[in-house]
Amino acid sequence: MNIGLLYTSLRQEGAGLAVDFEGRDQEDNVIAVEEALRSLEHDTNRIYVNLDMFEKLRKLKDEIDIVFNLCDDGFFNISSFEPHVPAMLDILKIPYTGSGYKTLAICLNKARTKEILSFHKIPTPRFQVFNSLRVQLDKKLRFPLIVKPVSEDASIGIKKESIVNSEEELMRRVFLTLDVYKQPALVEEFIDGREANVGVIGGRNPVALPISEILFDKLSDDLPNICTYSAKWLEESDYYKNTPPQCPAEIDEKLADKLRKIALKAYTLMGCEDYGRIDFRIDKDGNPYVLEVNPNPDISADAGLARMAQAAGMSYADLIDSILRSAMEKNGIKSKINIKVEGV
Repeated sequence: MNIGLLYTSLRQEGAGLAVDFEGRDQEDNVIAVEEALRSLEHDTNRIYVNLDMFEKLRKLKDEIDIVFNLCDDGFFNISSFEPHVPAMLDILKIPYTGSGYKTLAICLNKARTKEILSFHKIPTPRFQVFNSLRVQLDKKLRFPLIVKPVSEDASIGIKKESIVNSEEELMRRVFLTLDVYKQPALVEEFIDGREANVGVIGGRNPVALPISEILFDKLSDDLPNICTYSAKWLEESDYYKNTPPQCPAEIDEKLADKLRKIALKAYTLMGCEDYGRIDFRIDKDGNPYVLEVNPNPDISADAGLARMAQAAGMSYADLIDSILRSAMEKNGIKSKINIKVEGV
């Protein structure tokens, strides 16, 4: 097959909030996926996401069988523009991997996602949205609270100071979110406990991958047990060094089964396709709460989804092949591949 690789760069001029891209290199992602696809005997064609993309795709439309959408940080690396990329592909009637623009747009808004989850009886921490400093704190919410931008991903805007214990601290953090990130602040009750991730792959019959857990036991007492931006991306930070992932997680089977069932329900409910990741907090009594539903999560070779796939006995190429197969099935593309991944 001839596969188009849609990608962008965190180093491009005017790209998003550059201060929050420190430590990341998106081009590692496209290199890894390209190598995996070529190992599966596909041809690839890199297409850089910019204002010339539409015309280039239009010209290449008849030459490309499918597009592998790696633009998970948004057009120009602006998170709110992430749904625009698959929307453009829909207009051109070019098939692609991953979720469509509706799912990306809804899941990007963490508050809207939580409203949908709550309506369908999927547990999520109680929350409130602050779109100005005039909003009064809901008396039902109990400290400690966590404050984050309502529409960002990759833990952008999440730092140790995001945990607040008083209204004064809360309003200071809300002001910073409104001022720096130019969007409302999501305020939710902080679930003090474990943090787990469940990867899901597939479309019509999605499969949950082995559960991964972020371990906090090595963190110093002055750092809250949360997955900050630095924990994901800044290799020299205390958070990065002392919050290792463990996959498969050491979770009893009853809780693990509950996490998998909730993850699959949330994945399907939000309209995720081909691959996704559901993030959980688990309280002291073993009750799980969905924090986020992540369609099109990072699929770098060293990212969480690849780690979960490896725990399931899949190579990185197997993971990429599985995502591709799912996208081909939903688009009615006849397979030209003979590889079969057992159990997936």
